[in-house]
Amino acid sequence: MARKGLKACLKCNYITHDDFCPICQNETSENIRGLLIILDPVHSEVAKIAQKDIKGKYALSVK
Repeated sequence: MARKGLKACLKCNYITHDDFCPICQNETSENIRGLLIILDPVHSEVAKIAQKDIKGKYALSVK
């Protein structure tokens, strides 16, 4: 995913523009692949499988 300025958390994969994750405060990386968008984490089976309980954009892979 080559989007200028987008980064993902190395721990929780949350996508942001910041150098540190707003959710878990870990470092972020620009080396991301894939996209998972969680709109309703309470009722989403995909969110449950991915173990995501916060609405937002997540990378499928971060290095």
